[in-house]
Amino acid sequence: MNQNINGNTKVLGLIGNPIEHTISPSIHNLLATKLNMNYVYVPFKVDEGMLDKAIEGARALDIQGLNVTVPYKEQVMDNLIEITPLAEQIGAVNTLKYTESGYVGYNTDAEGLNISLINNSIQLENSKIVIIGAGGAAKAVGMLCAREKCKKITIINRTVIKGEILANNIRQYYDVETEALGLDEIHKISPFDIAIQTTPIGMSPNVHDNPVKNDDFYKKFHIAVDLIYNPSKTKFLEEAERNGMKILNGFQMLFYQGVKAYEIWNDISIPEEILKEVMTDLINQYG
Repeated sequence: MNQNINGNTKVLGLIGNPIEHTISPSIHNLLATKLNMNYVYVPFKVDEGMLDKAIEGARALDIQGLNVTVPYKEQVMDNLIEITPLAEQIGAVNTLKYTESGYVGYNTDAEGLNISLINNSIQLENSKIVIIGAGGAAKAVGMLCAREKCKKITIINRTVIKGEILANNIRQYYDVETEALGLDEIHKISPFDIAIQTTPIGMSPNVHDNPVKNDDFYKKFHIAVDLIYNPSKTKFLEEAERNGMKILNGFQMLFYQGVKAYEIWNDISIPEEILKEVMTDLINQYG
């Protein structure tokens, strides 16, 4: 973190609830240090019903950029003066950039996940994908899978109607077979390739929770991805690994979506050597 905070220090931050588990401050403050930029990044817990006031206060305080996490990725869109085409397509925002007129909304989740998958040799093209959840993160995942020409998308969600809405949204933009099922219909799923868990279920401190408790489910696919990064191995990933699957948590996705956000805020492209240094420091810090 910048140890020389002064009257010229610019503030970046994260809004959401909960935010106690986040490692985003470590990512962005390390980036600022490595790039010798006078920024400080702070997490802000925003209680239910206080989002409008939080955004208004952030503008008044001249906060230059904000990340948005659960549960506000969709709701925050009502507070923005502009939304980029990709964020509009996804229907969720995770990055806000300050302008004199108000904040502009972006979504860097899809690109962060894509880089993470590529780095781990996980191919979406021609794959059958099951997405667990239908919230803001699931929207980014669904659009990414469709954009990368997956073969089929099945959305599993406790509330089926939310899954159906997401499936319909994907079909508006991409010609891909898409369906939605409830958690109680999970037995209907045919064998597939990749499961991507997008809900906060299993996140610290509720590390013993698992969104899918159906044992047969874990015998139907080969690769398990969980967007949660704390803990590093959720119950969902533990069960997948126990059944011999390749597993990937959300750490790299978080890192690269954060990198993209930092680049948006500052209109820069961060050199690869800096990214490697920051990634190494984070791995050493968090194991």
